[in-house]
Amino acid sequence: MKYLLILATTALMSFQVMAADLKSKDVSQWLSAMPTLKSWLTEHEDEISANISDRNDPEVVFKESIAALKKAKLYDELNQKVQKLGYSNVEEWSKVTEQVTFAWMAIEMDANKAEVDAAKAQYKAMETNPDIPPAQKAMMQEMMAPAIAMIALADRASAADKAAVKPHQQKLNNYFNAEEEAESEE
Repeated sequence: MKYLLILATTALMSFQVMAADLKSKDVSQWLSAMPTLKSWLTEHEDEISANISDRNDPEVVFKESIAALKKAKLYDELNQKVQKLGYSNVEEWSKVTEQVTFAWMAIEMDANKAEVDAAKAQYKAMETNPDIPPAQKAMMQEMMAPAIAMIALADRASAADKAAVKPHQQKLNNYFNAEEEAESEE
């Protein structure tokens, strides 16, 4: 779950309707900016996440991240950082982050479509199985809900965003896999 929170915090997604389609240069700029921003976000993770109402729900995390920054009085500091990295403001960087992340996830899911479809089918079967006690079903739903929500969010990535991300897929895999490995070491 911490990986989800770090990813969401890294993304600082405002869960807005995605704006203009990504261009390859947007992805390159984002990849260049993230090493600087990731260390800052990791340093302030507890302060930011303390201002998010449900850290286990990715949709809530994405929706409340910018407000959480403001509540933690960290918005201006991050805004200065993203401006030095070529963004107009945190909101612009957040939109690009959202688009890059979801397009990357969508491409990964497309590459593993059979596994994703099997996981969705297992979830649906669990939900409709009358032999699973309600308490056990609720526990399983709670455990699986963030992953299912992330899949739904990734399904929103535009074809243009996926096309812009595709040439950078290996670099993004390295970035996101390093995130996951860092979490598993904690």
